[in-house]
Amino acid sequence: MMLHRKIFVITLLLFLGGGLFVQAQTRVSGQVIDEQGEPIPFANVIFKNTHIGTACDENGKFSLFSQKNYTTIEVSSVGFTTKEVKLKGHDTEKLKIVLAIEELEALVFVEKPKKNLSKKENPAYPILQKIWANKHKNILTQTKAYQYKRYETVELGLNNLDSVFLKKALQSEYKEIRNILSEKKYKQYFSMPMYLREEVSQVYGDNLRKLQRTDIEAERTQGVIQTGFGLERFTRNFREFDVYDNSFYLLDKTFVSPLSEYGYGVYAYVLNDTIRRDGRELYSIYFFPKQDQDLLFKGNFKVDSKTYAITSIQMYTIKEASLNFVRNLSVEKEYQWVNDSLLLPKRDYYEGDFTVLTKSEEEKGMYVKKNVTYSDYLLNAPKEEAFYLATVEKYKTNQFFQPQTYWNKMSDGDSLMTKTQNLIRRVGDNRRIKGISDALNIVTSGYIPIGKYIQFGSLWESFTNNDVEKNRFRFGLRSFVSNDDRFRTYLYGAYGTLDKKFKYGMSAKYLLFYKPRVVIGGLYQNDYSQLGSMLQKDDARLDLKNASNFLLARGENYYLTQNKRIQGVADIGLFKSNLHITLSGTYQQMKSADPDHFSIGYRSPEGGVFDKYSDANASLTLTYTPTRNVYGYGVEQFYGKNIFPTFRAKYTKGFSGIRNSQFDYSRLEGMIHYPQPLWSIGILHTVVEGGKVFGAVPLPLLTPTPANQTYATSQREFNRTFQLLDYYDFVTDAYINVYAEHHFNGFLLNRLPLIKKTKWRSLLLARMAYGTLRDENKVVSASNIYYNAPEKLYWEYGFGIENIGIGNFRPIRVDFIWRSSFNDRNGVKNPYFGIRFGIKPEF
Repeated sequence: MMLHRKIFVITLLLFLGGGLFVQAQTRVSGQVIDEQGEPIPFANVIFKNTHIGTACDENGKFSLFSQKNYTTIEVSSVGFTTKEVKLKGHDTEKLKIVLAIEELEALVFVEKPKKNLSKKENPAYPILQKIWANKHKNILTQTKAYQYKRYETVELGLNNLDSVFLKKALQSEYKEIRNILSEKKYKQYFSMPMYLREEVSQVYGDNLRKLQRTDIEAERTQGVIQTGFGLERFTRNFREFDVYDNSFYLLDKTFVSPLSEYGYGVYAYVLNDTIRRDGRELYSIYFFPKQDQDLLFKGNFKVDSKTYAITSIQMYTIKEASLNFVRNLSVEKEYQWVNDSLLLPKRDYYEGDFTVLTKSEEEKGMYVKKNVTYSDYLLNAPKEEAFYLATVEKYKTNQFFQPQTYWNKMSDGDSLMTKTQNLIRRVGDNRRIKGISDALNIVTSGYIPIGKYIQFGSLWESFTNNDVEKNRFRFGLRSFVSNDDRFRTYLYGAYGTLDKKFKYGMSAKYLLFYKPRVVIGGLYQNDYSQLGSMLQKDDARLDLKNASNFLLARGENYYLTQNKRIQGVADIGLFKSNLHITLSGTYQQMKSADPDHFSIGYRSPEGGVFDKYSDANASLTLTYTPTRNVYGYGVEQFYGKNIFPTFRAKYTKGFSGIRNSQFDYSRLEGMIHYPQPLWSIGILHTVVEGGKVFGAVPLPLLTPTPANQTYATSQREFNRTFQLLDYYDFVTDAYINVYAEHHFNGFLLNRLPLIKKTKWRSLLLARMAYGTLRDENKVVSASNIYYNAPEKLYWEYGFGIENIGIGNFRPIRVDFIWRSSFNDRNGVKNPYFGIRFGIKPEF
């Protein structure tokens, strides 16, 4: 009898406990449709008065779960009236939720106007004027101080995958994973997430002191391609921007904002309707590019009729837009009322759909989705100044790791996010999917893995040629575990079929401290160098690349220096690695690589001529790159595509008497690169560099005007070479060079009726060199090079056509260049006109 009672009590407790557990959960699933029964894709479904929710898939289906008890859900979508649905119990399935078209929004589809209305004729223009006049009132800087929570997710994967591809890729796992992928199905195609990054942060700001502090609270990544920096750069292209700005930067291009004060010249606006929502009257305005191929958007925004603040905006590129590798690009921004007069960001959503060859809806591609939500605003509660100055900076991977319990609380029933995470884990274990990731990494890095710790490459430097070596074969290795390695070493060997000599080099660098960021390293190299093609090298990179080798070159190139070089470097990175202080020491032995054709002879003041000599020097370099997008936390960092200026100053001191070094000298150099977007007209890149050598030195230590004897456009930083000069045409000890390129991004050619179909883009270029050479450096020369300085300005100028190719793949650039005349005394006389080619895949 006692046993029966115990069993009864245990059963009752289990039953009650199970019932209580069920009551503490809420499950709901179903489909959202319109009044015609058509599914509404990507509608938002949330538990009422919470941030817990999900988004419908392409077929309008959703599934939502929470550990807590909720009785009502809210369903919303742009263009439809928000609807509340009472739940009948804690486990509600197969709901059919019908959304009605939003009240007073009569036109769901608005076409681009056939006629461009004048400002007086268009009723949208006075509203735009009010937006411009009041935009400074509708931003966060109107408050004394602010604080909010920011949650960012970035998802990257493959899309437009058919069943045939999935069967080959997944094999035995096909059926199980296909069932999960069915929720990411659009028409007959599937999307497969491969990488996910999440970050939670708290942002604090004081507008009176102009201070801001961002504390990362948590971060995590998962997926099979998180070491593929080429793909990581795709996610870095979606930088946040203020929609009120006149222009903004996405995908390495400048777009004119539809809210720009200059937007009326490039956009067509249509005032569609007036909407009442939550007791407020909103204007609904559609916008369209006047020229389809310009870098503009089409879409819609809603603006409050009282404050003229934007409440929401949706922007999409059109198929005809002159963007490479992009099938679709969309941006959505939502704002929330913080008080009666201030609207602040609620959600930013960016999505890019990328393909290689065409914009066809059937081509397999890659997608990036970035979602940022803003919550928990606290305004006008300033903190002490010391609080804002005590920033918490991220300096290493997984610095802000949080356990799974934290992320469970963050998602709290977001079933779509949970399923995405589970799918990424399953896909990440698939050998063939990893193979796709590895192939993408090889293409973007040029290195092939050999085991877990070594990679072979770079593939792009394996074969080149010059007149001294003829065919040159190069083989190299590097240590590599991940992009966040603290230690990296490179080594290579090269062999020339004509000189039959073996050359080699090796380097190593180590991240000594994370904060402040200190990198130390060194290299040894015995190889040929083309010193007449470069100025102001970046010592911190410990670069082993050889500037003497090309596949196709014009003229003769015997002007190579055999350089045995030992170098040590210490680099300190401050302010998020945007200020670098670099200390470098170098000892090198130099002689001509081909004495029969090229002499670097030097007459010593003590008598005698030297064809081989040594140099020892130390240098200090300051490099400042404000607003540069730096990422990566290993010994090597990477840079996202964004617009930023560069300022560099370098001082070098040469010492005699160190292992037979022979020269006492000083060199002072500087460089400024300043890119300037010019609204819809394109972007202007201007570079000014200059320097001066103090003391008598031989040819390799002077500052020859950098030349490019290839048929290719320069691969140097910011194209800092002269295309119609030969090496050592100009030799200086004091110089100033200016380089300017303006890229129109299609602004001109898009307006020519026939040419615009080609999607070509035009550019203008101009380069100027000026320099002098003191007599003391002429006297010590025993070289067969005639010292000629550009004391009268030397110019190169021309135009170019870029974005040449087919479909979505347009990497070719062609430049048409002219030059001014000069006293050409070395070798064959240079042509006054030249055509140069470049290959650079760009958006």
